[in-house]
Amino acid sequence: MLNTFTKTAAALGLAATLTACGSLDGGPLVRPGEPVGQITIRNTSNAHLTVVTMSDCSNSTYGFNRLSDGETIAPGYDRYFTVSAGCWDVQVGYGYGTGYATGTKRTQVSPGRNHILNYGGS
Repeated sequence: MLNTFTKTAAALGLAATLTACGSLDGGPLVRPGEPVGQITIRNTSNAHLTVVTMSDCSNSTYGFNRLSDGETIAPGYDRYFTVSAGCWDVQVGYGYGTGYATGTKRTQVSPGRNHILNYGGS
C-alpha cells in the first residue's frame, strides 16, 4: 500500500512540475477565450527556413516545429501564425551541410495586430 502511495505521489509531483514549467510541445498557439494577433516570419535570408518553433514566454521550451512536414519558408517569402496575444519566444532555422543555423527573438503580440519578424540568417 505504501509503495502504491509513493508511486502515485511521485507521479503527481512530476505532473505538477511539468505543468509549472510549461509543455514540451510549446503549448497551443491559440488559447481558448483569449484575443489573438499574428506573428509573421519574413525570410530575408538566402536559405529555405525549415523550422519555426514558438511558445509562450513563460514556457520552458520552444516546443516542436510549427511548420508542416516538408513545408519551408522560401527566401523572400512570409509565413504567418495566428497566436494568442501576449509574449512569445520564436526560433527559426535551417539546416546546412552538417550544421544548423538559428535565430531567436522574443516578441509581444497585441490583439488584432500582426507582428513581423525578419530573419536574415546568421
